[in-house]
Amino acid sequence: MRKNRFSLFLLIAFGTALAFTTALNIFLIGKSREELGRSVLRNPASLKTVKKHFIAILPAISDPFFINLFYGIQQGSTKETAGLELLSYSPEVEVNQFFLSAEAYRFFDIALRSKPDGIVMYFPPGSDIKSFSDKAQDKQIPFVPIAMDQPVQGIPALVTSDSFVQGSEAVSVALGLLGKDARIGVILPAGNPNSFILSEEPFLNGAIFEINRRQQGKIVAAEREEENILGGEDVCTTMLQRFPELNCFICTSARSTVSAAQVIIDRGMVGKIVIIGSDEDLDVARLLEKGVIQATVVRDAIKMGETAVLSLSQKGVMSKFAPISKVSTYTKYGKTTK
Repeated sequence: MRKNRFSLFLLIAFGTALAFTTALNIFLIGKSREELGRSVLRNPASLKTVKKHFIAILPAISDPFFINLFYGIQQGSTKETAGLELLSYSPEVEVNQFFLSAEAYRFFDIALRSKPDGIVMYFPPGSDIKSFSDKAQDKQIPFVPIAMDQPVQGIPALVTSDSFVQGSEAVSVALGLLGKDARIGVILPAGNPNSFILSEEPFLNGAIFEINRRQQGKIVAAEREEENILGGEDVCTTMLQRFPELNCFICTSARSTVSAAQVIIDRGMVGKIVIIGSDEDLDVARLLEKGVIQATVVRDAIKMGETAVLSLSQKGVMSKFAPISKVSTYTKYGKTTK
């Protein structure tokens, strides 16, 4: 008898617990539906929805220029209430005859098939930009390429920096430190058969322009760095050996800036050789703070990215854009912008 009573007690207890659990689940489901209706189904003003779909195709390089370029693209997409999709390709994969990663070509074809509201894409020097523009135009998809400088053949709707201004500013800083005694070596980016010839390099022409304008100092040598990881160090070492009178290096990238600084440190010449760098990452900032380099000239990559995206919505997308000429010069004492 007692055993039956105990079994009955357990049955009642488990039944009560089950009923309570069921009731609780029903309450929570109802509450969830109520909250879902408030937050999503009613589409309140606080809920942001995208109106456009943009695609950005960029190299996967941890260079501050590309980091800032992508940030600018993100800012532009936010202003346009657009969803942004990033397709990043490795620059190390095999390249084709036009010196652009084969993976980049594949991503561009994927982007075209996606039929987005616009595509922005970075192109290294020597790339066949026109063929990309023609394909996008055939598909009636707004397309804005981005490059460091306008190529020789000229491309409409191309957003660029202004290396001429950057070269001029770098020499201006060097002359401010060394005056008429400046003996400058310029380290230019690695090239390929489709790149500017040396005498047409915008950065170098800007540097020469400033030398002639100020009637001070001298550019003793200008050479390209090699494509390999030690290319900047090799060209810096070679220039010092060939031109011992050099007392200043002007660099065109964060990588060549760090490379030149390493050579100067290894040779115990810190303070004897002025280094004017380009762009700014953690290594450049550290070298600037320690006085190994004296200044770095930074292109406005954020403005370039934002301009490229905002132009996708403009009807005159095939018009030519003015180069983004603003540069900022950083020293250990602060920042100036021109």
